[in-house]
Amino acid sequence: MAGQIDGVALGAIGAGALFIYAGLKNKSVLATLQAIIRGNTPSSAPSSPGAADSSVFLGTPGINQSALPAAGGTTFTQGQMATLWVQAGGAQDQAANAACHGMQESGGRSWITSSNPDGGTNVGLWQLDTRGVGAGYTVAELQNPQTNARLTVLGTRNGTDWSDWATPGC
Repeated sequence: MAGQIDGVALGAIGAGALFIYAGLKNKSVLATLQAIIRGNTPSSAPSSPGAADSSVFLGTPGINQSALPAAGGTTFTQGQMATLWVQAGGAQDQAANAACHGMQESGGRSWITSSNPDGGTNVGLWQLDTRGVGAGYTVAELQNPQTNARLTVLGTRNGTDWSDWATPGC
């Protein structure tokens, strides 16, 4: 009927807004949702920069919660990196290529660093350069898988421009 609002579409918009807000504010999606349910402003939702928060994967079809990497220096699989890419706002049709780039860059190790010829340090899953795509963030912040994925989505224009990366892609 004309003029009616589709509840499914409205729910999808709300869920998308929740993920975007949580990602931009580097907050846990679960903590942000809990703050909203409690009637608090989402900005009061706790965050823990530098620590992996697997709650971003809750409700993702096909993801075994117990198989996710723990906080700290655990290795992500290529499938988990693809899921992380999508949860960070990346296009689903770019997820496999993005995960492949990440595996070529870090082998799925969120804590790994390497020297960059520009004098910066490459950090985390997608090896973000502290003088490039990762500029303005600390090494610890870039080792956070969600932060690293979110900045990679932005830095690659949603997976369409990998020119700042040395990896050939997949």
